[in-house]
Amino acid sequence: MDRWTGRELTVGEDSYLDRIASAVGKRLNFPEKTTVHGFNGIVEPGLFREISEMEGEQWGTISAIDGGSCTILRTPCEVFMLNRAYCNSFDGMNKLSLCERVTFISRTSTVTEGSNVFFQTEIYPVQGECDVEIPKVDSADEEFRVGKLRGDLERASSLARRFCEWCFVRSALRCGADFILMDGALQTGFPKEANLANDIYQETSSSGIILAGLSKTSTIYTDDGYPVAGLLDVMAEKRNLKKWLIKIGTSDEWTHNAIVNFIKLHDEADRAYRLDVYKETAESDLARLVGALQANSKYFAYPGYPYALIDAHTYAKVGWEESMHIRDLVLDRLRPEEAKRLEQTERALTGHEILDQLR
Repeated sequence: MDRWTGRELTVGEDSYLDRIASAVGKRLNFPEKTTVHGFNGIVEPGLFREISEMEGEQWGTISAIDGGSCTILRTPCEVFMLNRAYCNSFDGMNKLSLCERVTFISRTSTVTEGSNVFFQTEIYPVQGECDVEIPKVDSADEEFRVGKLRGDLERASSLARRFCEWCFVRSALRCGADFILMDGALQTGFPKEANLANDIYQETSSSGIILAGLSKTSTIYTDDGYPVAGLLDVMAEKRNLKKWLIKIGTSDEWTHNAIVNFIKLHDEADRAYRLDVYKETAESDLARLVGALQANSKYFAYPGYPYALIDAHTYAKVGWEESMHIRDLVLDRLRPEEAKRLEQTERALTGHEILDQLR
């Protein structure tokens, strides 16, 4: 009997559901020791480092950085996005007054030069100044391609937000934070992004600041096909570890100049998170970072996740209503025939939405 609908299953249904459950179960029978795909290390129980909390320690301040974006209008050859970037400053769970936020609209459009197709981005400031230069990207650039396919407009439209997030590290430096925590991995995937990241690394290192990135989700898997995140949780539970850190290693594919760790920061946390740290970070500085993250991960509604990143997400996110308001203001400024032509070109991208609404 189906436990959700209460109806009896047919023989055919029972057969394929058993086969699916069996296939799922095989991926949950985790090994005791394994290697992580694309990384230079192994994973085994003896490599876990238990984290102990030291009350009263002054670890230093954390500045968290996050960005948000939402489409205003999109045609097959250009897209306008409403973007926002934000950084804050926290001492433990206490939010400090130093923070900065910028809102801007980006226009990314296709440009042809002979037989080559490029994506070019313009910035229109809305609130604050966004001191970032977005490179013109060749759709055939090796860093921009997806396999044999050229990079597309949707991928190019995220350049502005990503580059602005990197540049906001400089805003965090002005806040005087001891640790800078980016939302997501210290990973690069766009042309010239690695150059910008290297400049940022040099600036933070020369200032004595520790740069890290914490990811809410992870798709890293082992060489034998198991998810790393769930496997590590099970390994730690077998050793009765409540808070822990384990190093996965370095990878040219998954990071840029960073060491990847997984970390669980609170006794009541229901998961661990991927933590990327600049590869030149000393062990003593990593210990200080872990202490500061613990002190900032005590929010009762989401224990084990840094509250600085919760705050950054809240103030960086861009709502659909907000972007649609700007869209309406733009449409009001178009001549009637221009608004009609815009709607006609947008229809080339909305066929799936119409079918999904049919019953």
